[in-house]
Amino acid sequence: MFRNKLKPFLLLLLFSVAFCLKADYYDGVINLTGDALFNGLRNLISNNTNTSYDASKVVLYQTLDNFDGYVTCVYTGQQYYVGFNYTGSSNPNTEHTYAQSWFNGTDTDKKKSDLHHLFITNSVVNSSRGNYPFDVVANHNTATVYYTYTPWQSYRGYNAQNRMVFEPADEFKGNIARALLYFYTRYSGESLIQQNVDMLPTLLIWHSFDPPDAAEITRNTGVFNYQNNRNPYIDHPEFVAIIWGGNDVEDVVLPAVPELVINAVYPNPFTSGLSIGITIQKSALLTTSVYNLKGQLVYSENSVVTAGENKVFWQGQDNKGQNTPAGVYLIKVQSGDKQAVTKVWKRIDD
Repeated sequence: MFRNKLKPFLLLLLFSVAFCLKADYYDGVINLTGDALFNGLRNLISNNTNTSYDASKVVLYQTLDNFDGYVTCVYTGQQYYVGFNYTGSSNPNTEHTYAQSWFNGTDTDKKKSDLHHLFITNSVVNSSRGNYPFDVVANHNTATVYYTYTPWQSYRGYNAQNRMVFEPADEFKGNIARALLYFYTRYSGESLIQQNVDMLPTLLIWHSFDPPDAAEITRNTGVFNYQNNRNPYIDHPEFVAIIWGGNDVEDVVLPAVPELVINAVYPNPFTSGLSIGITIQKSALLTTSVYNLKGQLVYSENSVVTAGENKVFWQGQDNKGQNTPAGVYLIKVQSGDKQAVTKVWKRIDD
């Protein structure tokens, strides 16, 4: 059952301070546009110095993407219990979103070790993706499909120009797009045109289709804490439109205290219940809705929330009180015409 908890004013103040601290990171570029913004971001984020791929994998598997000992394949949603000592030596292993064979010029060790484009994958799917560029597979019926017991499905097949490409699952398309846009921005001399496939137009669509959620924002901070630079397209999705064009330029200005925002979801992945932290400008009636990936409403409930930080809870059940199956769900909180959406992953409780 959902319930709200009134947080003291101090917590609201701390949230505002944290928001401002992240905003300070972008003070030097926030008013730039076009090429000036692109170059300003490159200068801003080009201070990562880690060159140890082994050290990065320790962080990746043991803290960054480890939730209670579980890690998740980004292409299939398959979950693995790896404990807290695993480093990707067998299955699952580590995907370089920007393939190593694409590396051009210097800083090879930095590129190989950069956590912003390293993700956990099923080793077979990782090998099958190889160094194929990312794009939309024109015919899913004739493609090779990669999935397990989750709704996530990735594809390897031919795009509309008859080039072999890899299309990640819908649940991770935006993450892949922002990882590649980060890599292209961070490292001079790299290209988003690979094997005669220009990935940029598709990446821009995927970025808009699957915007950053609370888990991706939290991960971005985790990478920052380790290698001291951020992916700006996660913190400021509007930068993508400002640099390359698009529809979300109007979303540039964010208020210090957002009208309605999901701050965090914990735990994620979850087995039975989870807590959803939200911040809202004023007291209001809040509707919290849970959808499966088919767009079907699974659960909804109304609650009254107060200005500032609140928590609502979902116990992983549908409107009939039945436990929902493992998989990916979308949680939408809405008050009037304001809403926020995030993804959560439910796994089987062993």
